Amino acid sequence: MTVRVESNSYLTEEQHQVYQLRDSLERNGGTPMGFLELLAAVTAEGTWKKVPSGVNQEKPFNNFSEFIEANPPFGLGASVENVRILLQLRHPHEGVPRIREQMDTMRAEVTRLLGPDPERDPIARDARIFGAYDRSGGWVFGLLVARNVQPGTVERRPSETWGADDGDVEKVSASRFAEMAGTSAARVMRFYRAWERAAADSKVPSFDQLTPGQEIDLPDANLWGDYFTVYEQSTDRRERIAEEAKAAGTSYTEAMKVAKNPAAMRTAILGDPKTAEAARDALMGRTELRATVVAQAMSDPVIRKEAAAQTRKAERIEFVRQVATDGKAKTPAGQIIELTSQARQKVSACLAAVEDSEATPESVTDAYETVREAIEETVASDRVLQTIEQRTQYLKALKSTAKGIESIDPQQLATLIDDDVRASIKEIQLRINALASSIADPNAEASAPAVG
Repeated sequence: MTVRVESNSYLTEEQHQVYQLRDSLERNGGTPMGFLELLAAVTAEGTWKKVPSGVNQEKPFNNFSEFIEANPPFGLGASVENVRILLQLRHPHEGVPRIREQMDTMRAEVTRLLGPDPERDPIARDARIFGAYDRSGGWVFGLLVARNVQPGTVERRPSETWGADDGDVEKVSASRFAEMAGTSAARVMRFYRAWERAAADSKVPSFDQLTPGQEIDLPDANLWGDYFTVYEQSTDRRERIAEEAKAAGTSYTEAMKVAKNPAAMRTAILGDPKTAEAARDALMGRTELRATVVAQAMSDPVIRKEAAAQTRKAERIEFVRQVATDGKAKTPAGQIIELTSQARQKVSACLAAVEDSEATPESVTDAYETVREAIEETVASDRVLQTIEQRTQYLKALKSTAKGIESIDPQQLATLIDDDVRASIKEIQLRINALASSIADPNAEASAPAVG
């Protein structure tokens, strides 16, 4: 059976198998795990030997290296060097006996077909693996960094410490590892810090427990995204978001996606009440931002007016709540009085109204005025309370008047006197004389001694 894939070109069963495997690998993002499985498939039962070496060719490839480097759909379209590197990686499911046996068989066969790996320096080997597959995540690449990199290490060349008989290899700096990998130190440090966070959660061993070339069992691949992201712009920013995500129990990766796209965040806030509520709570949770928001808001006359209205509303709600809870109230004159049972019922109804989630400023004002009326009615229903209230009010007014008069300097007043001031003083004097006459003892004149 043959399968037509393009004009004037036909694939044998073996070519079609390789083509499908290769195509599936590319659709899945070309993961190292997928390539290992591809190698296992093409080496099983010598499949690669049965693949024609080109269009209208029946002759197979001369060797496995030619098959690896030939362009699809005939070969794998890879390099022998990268295949050698991939043989050093562990398949994430090698804990399963069947997978481990499959991988061991494949590695042995590919190594036999390609010959021994000439690379002896484990750090250089790992660096080349890291650079060959420039992907955004994976515990495998995290391990390559974690076991070989120690930030701040004095720079050195691998040949300076590594020899055929050496068993103790010193780690290198992030910049040196990046140089050997052909990538950036910033990228290396992203993997380093991801591993650091995972180690803090006891998901992986700490750096001091790892040495170059060491293999360990890695966590589930799905957990990698909780510790690593490609979205961060700065270390400090990333670390703050990571700490907050951990404290809130939310996804660090999703938080970074939001942080990366402020326009989308603004759209969600404007279009969705729940998002807007969450944004408001977050802003109010940051002291420095809260102060800034308040300062900006108070410079806007409309917002300032609204803020005053909200403050007044909150104060009135608290007043109603306190009176309803205590059953007591302070009169305008400052007396603390017990409310009558009728007044308490009226106040309780007002409390239910103001605590309604849909209460408007107008309904709160109505409830507040009703409570004030209940207090006034309580005072009016008791002559003793009414008398004390009136006496206290009058005494306050007299003290206030006396204090105002005492604040006037007669000498200074004399320099400013005019007809209006004279008229005002005379009017006040007449009022005081009238008050004094109204409270005079009617028996005072009869009991006074005669003069003359």
